[in-house]
Amino acid sequence: MVELSPLAPAFLLLAISEVMLGSYVLVKGRLSPVNRSFFALTLLAGVGSVLDLVVASVSSEEQAIWTFRLLVFLLIVEMGVAYRLSTMVPHPVPMLLFGNNRWAYEISVVAVALLTTFSVWGMVDEDYGWVPETDLPFVLLVLLTYLALLSVTMIKRWEGLRGLHKRQAVVFNTALAVPALVMIAIMALAMFGAEVPRIYGLGESISVFVIAYGILRYKMLVLPRVVEPAVHHRTVPTLVKGRAYLFEIASPDRMFESVAQEMAGGMSAFIIARTHPDQIRAKYQIMLTPILWLAQTPGPDRVDPSNVQMLTHMTMEFVRKGPSVIAMEGLEYLMLNNDLNKVLRFLSQLRDEVIVEGSILLVSVDPRTLTERQKAILERELEVVKE
Repeated sequence: MVELSPLAPAFLLLAISEVMLGSYVLVKGRLSPVNRSFFALTLLAGVGSVLDLVVASVSSEEQAIWTFRLLVFLLIVEMGVAYRLSTMVPHPVPMLLFGNNRWAYEISVVAVALLTTFSVWGMVDEDYGWVPETDLPFVLLVLLTYLALLSVTMIKRWEGLRGLHKRQAVVFNTALAVPALVMIAIMALAMFGAEVPRIYGLGESISVFVIAYGILRYKMLVLPRVVEPAVHHRTVPTLVKGRAYLFEIASPDRMFESVAQEMAGGMSAFIIARTHPDQIRAKYQIMLTPILWLAQTPGPDRVDPSNVQMLTHMTMEFVRKGPSVIAMEGLEYLMLNNDLNKVLRFLSQLRDEVIVEGSILLVSVDPRTLTERQKAILERELEVVKE
C-alpha cells in the first residue's frame, strides 16, 4: 500500500522541472554530447525525485528497502553521468583511471551501483517517511569518491585553462558537486538527531538549473563566427557556394590558399587540421578564425580524432549559423582512428548541410594514402580538385 507523503507536490515539481529543463537544453543542441549528457542527467534526476516520493510514501519496510536500493542505484549512475559531463567542459579531457575508454567506465559505474545497493539492509520509519538505518557506506563509498574525482580532474586541468575557460570550469564543477554536498548535509543533520525530509532532489535541481544556464549562456562546444581577411600567396580558382570539394593533392597548401581567398572575400571559416594551428595562423595571418587541431593530447581547441560525434556537432552548428567555409585537413588521420563508415557518414551529413545552407566544404587528402575503394567513395561524394 502507498499513501502519498505530504511532500508529494514538492517531489513531483522537482521531477517535472528537471526533465523539462533537460528536454529544452537537448532541443537547443541535439548533436552536442554536452547537451545529450545533460539530458540523461536530468532524466535520472527526475526519476530519482519520484523514487524519493515513493520511499517516503510506502507502508512497509520491505517495500522501502527495495525502493531505496533502486534509488541508490540511480543516484550512482547519475553521478557517473555527472562526472563524465565534467570531463567535457570547457573542453574534453580523459577520465581518471579510464582515459577515453567509455565502455570500461560505464561498466564500472554500473558495477559499483549494483554493489552499493546491497549496502541497504534496514530502514527506519520517521516523520517524513522511511530512511536507511545508516548512510555511512553510501557517503564514504560514493559521495566522497565522486567529489574526489571532480576535484582531482579539476586540479589536473586547471593549469591549461585561461580566462573564460576557467570561469566555465568553476561554474560547471561547482554545480555538479552541489547534489552530493546537499546529500551529505542532509545525512549529517540526520546523524545528529535532526529529522529532516530527504528531498535529495533539491540539490539536483539547483545543479541542473545552474548547468542549464551555463550550457545556454556559453553555448558549449559551439565555435564563434568571425569575418577576417587572410593572406593568400597565390590566386586559386573561385569556389561555388553550395558545393563540396575534394583536394586530391599531397600537400594541403592549395586548400588553405582557397580558404584564405574565400575569407578575403568576406566568408567566415572553420578549419579542422592535423597541422598545428600556430603554423596555419602564422602562414596565412589568421588570428580569430576557429581552428580545431586533430590531436589525442587533450587541451583547448583540440579534438580527439576518434571523437567524430564532437566534430559532427561543431561543424553542423557552425554551418547552420550562416554561409561559411569548412576546411578539413587530416582525413587520413580520421580514417586511421575510426571505422570508415562512421567517417563517411560524417562527411555525407556535412556535405548535405553545406548544400542546404549555401556554404562551401573543402577536404584535403593525400591520394597515396587511399585505397581504390576509399578513393572511389570520396570522389562520388565530393567534386575532385587535382594539381
